[in-house]
Amino acid sequence: MKNHRIASIDIGTNTLLMTIADVSADGMTILADTHSIARLGQDVDASKTIQPEAVKRAVEILKRYKERLDELDVHRIRAVGTSCLRDAQNRDEVCKEFESALGCPVEVITGDEEARLCFIGTVENDEPTTVLDIGGGSTEIISGRNQEITFRTSLDIGAVRLTEKYFRNLPPTTSQVQAAFDEVREAIHTIDKELFYPLRVVAGTPTTLAAVCLGLEQFDAAKIHNYPLSTLSVHILLRQLADSTFDELISMPGVHPGRADILPAGTLILHEFLRYTEQLKCTVSVKGLRYGVLKEMV
Repeated sequence: MKNHRIASIDIGTNTLLMTIADVSADGMTILADTHSIARLGQDVDASKTIQPEAVKRAVEILKRYKERLDELDVHRIRAVGTSCLRDAQNRDEVCKEFESALGCPVEVITGDEEARLCFIGTVENDEPTTVLDIGGGSTEIISGRNQEITFRTSLDIGAVRLTEKYFRNLPPTTSQVQAAFDEVREAIHTIDKELFYPLRVVAGTPTTLAAVCLGLEQFDAAKIHNYPLSTLSVHILLRQLADSTFDELISMPGVHPGRADILPAGTLILHEFLRYTEQLKCTVSVKGLRYGVLKEMV
């Protein structure tokens, strides 16, 4: 196999992620794994429109990504958009701006395709696994064994979406927390409990919770990847997060200021999946959708 350099870009509701890799006969070597918070999904749930200031933030990030891609002489790029671009009525014009910044097409994928690629990118063995991807606008649930998917679905519950509906003021009131619990439980209970295997969780909420548990001042992928996050820890952290002001959240080790306000809602979603499936822990992964995109490019 001729060596070549590829990149995947995940344009998410809260975060834009880029992974660059070299591919050879010996396999894939990751050269760069970058994430930047744009909050592209700001007010999309209510307005069904991506706001100009959010587009501007994302374009600036994508221009920086383009510079990095050019510096590393990347041969092939695949960029995919997820929940907020699916929901936005102005997605076509927004994608044109993104494509101009990146110099490559931006593909808006379905929730089902997002789930499939996330599973491919996250599983590392043939053991029965359920991948849980708690995004900003949606949550993907994918179960499989022997690296074959047996069940997949996408739910319209995400950390940004819930925050904008119930947690705009921090800390939220008891009634706001209960309303968020009710919406998440109603969504989760549409899935047969028997379809779940041991949980492997991806995206910013679980990686941040792992960083908090580890007391990390700086994100350390090597320490966070495969971290066993206990249900008890998630329960204790949820109570603490739901009672915290924004300033208290950003003062916690491991919490990025751009993610702090959506962390309580994301943690609530994870908490309810763990409670519903009666699992004592989940395993945190730093991989996910962008790694699935890379695998399919090889």
